[in-house]
Amino acid sequence: MAARCIPGLLAILVVLVSGVTACSFQAGPGPFERPFAASSPWRQEIPPDAEVDPDSAAMIAAVQQKPALNGNLVEYGIPIYRADDDTPTYTVPCTRQDYGICPFAGWPVPIPDGAQPNTGSDGVLVSVAESDGTVFEFWRAAREGDTWTTGFAAVNSLNGSGWGGAATGSGASRLAGVIRVAEIADGEIPHALALQSNNACPAFRPPALKSDGASTRADCIPEGARLQLDPQLDLESLGLSPGELAVGRAMQRYGGYLMDVANTPMSVSFERDRDAGPGELGPTYSDAGFRWDYDAMENIPWDRLRVLK
Repeated sequence: MAARCIPGLLAILVVLVSGVTACSFQAGPGPFERPFAASSPWRQEIPPDAEVDPDSAAMIAAVQQKPALNGNLVEYGIPIYRADDDTPTYTVPCTRQDYGICPFAGWPVPIPDGAQPNTGSDGVLVSVAESDGTVFEFWRAAREGDTWTTGFAAVNSLNGSGWGGAATGSGASRLAGVIRVAEIADGEIPHALALQSNNACPAFRPPALKSDGASTRADCIPEGARLQLDPQLDLESLGLSPGELAVGRAMQRYGGYLMDVANTPMSVSFERDRDAGPGELGPTYSDAGFRWDYDAMENIPWDRLRVLK
């Protein structure tokens, strides 16, 4: 929270009337913009003495034969909606009953008018009830008339760890680690990133709760593993676009957690820009130098990634 002092006569009046210091306070980003508790793994910086996994070189070589971190900007971009007390609510059943009890059972699920899941095969949608900090996460959401269904779901808290439920393969919240439109506009991403890979192991490590990985290769990467871009790289010298620079800095400072399976060797989740037209990136991403969906950000030497122990 940043303080801003009030000068002159107004300051004297503030002190006389309220008995408090003559400073007003301007709040920083709220939980919707920066979700999860300060203690969440997603919000922790990587310490300078972080140990590298002994198998790191092999794991990175396997997913970086052609250095790239593909940005899921459009088809698999994450649509994130803010719900308030006036947002309509729905009873939303899960169509995959073999997965267990539907996490939405018993919940009035708020879904803003006009909300749409992403167009990728996972049909993701996230709706955040800001009044009580509840995060409703859809996998394969669908609407027919006035009825919503979801393949499966998760319910998490904005004040929680960012891990819980079955909306992703590792048990990470579908909101966790997503690069937000406003973060790209600001040029700063203050959290670890949500990564996916086609070389994810069936095994997992904390903070992951499970894994949907199927790779049996010796160089597969466990879900829950934390990856970091070499912090010794001088990103400023590489002629990066503003978007690439923001992503690269975040991967040096916070890293990213492998939290789901993808069809690409390595990808990262972005919020879907709701100001974008069909199939378009949207003005914020375009202005930051992103060129198309799945932009590889290849000006960053992603072969300098490392898997932390």
